[in-house]
Amino acid sequence: MSTTKMCPNGHVMEATWDRCPYCPDPSRMGGRGPIPPTRMSNAPDLPSPTPAPKPAVNKKTVVLQESQKVPVVGWLVALTGKHKGDDFRVKEGKNIVGSDPDCDVILTDEFISSKHANLKYVNKDGERIFIITDLDSTNGTFLNDAEEPIAREELVDNDTITFGQTKMKFKCL
Repeated sequence: MSTTKMCPNGHVMEATWDRCPYCPDPSRMGGRGPIPPTRMSNAPDLPSPTPAPKPAVNKKTVVLQESQKVPVVGWLVALTGKHKGDDFRVKEGKNIVGSDPDCDVILTDEFISSKHANLKYVNKDGERIFIITDLDSTNGTFLNDAEEPIAREELVDNDTITFGQTKMKFKCL
């Protein structure tokens, strides 16, 4: 005896089931009919879609030359929280701090937004400038134990920055 059967739409399901788990339930669709397919091959007024060009994928390991490396201009050292004792490099340009895996400084504190803050380094007319900008984080970014969160501030060596519940010391080179 077969333990599976097919629904009218061709989905394989258990033989004892009355309704296919993959097909929409008409009683929950509020009187609407099923959603039509998105194929546009029958539309006479529309041109045939053209496939988007696919970027070339280079799966080879690339060795960066010394001149291609982005210089390190400082560090963030975690003083409290899950990352206590860890240090994070601050590179020339912008450095996104947050919990998202795409961030430059990844902090897994549950009070840190996915893109929490931006720490930017610029060399303007020989003057080294570090700017910290909160990226509309949920719990704010605090500088040097201040009670009010910052929106954008200039950093100097040995400043402390609090992201969520992680306090960090900023060290510049």
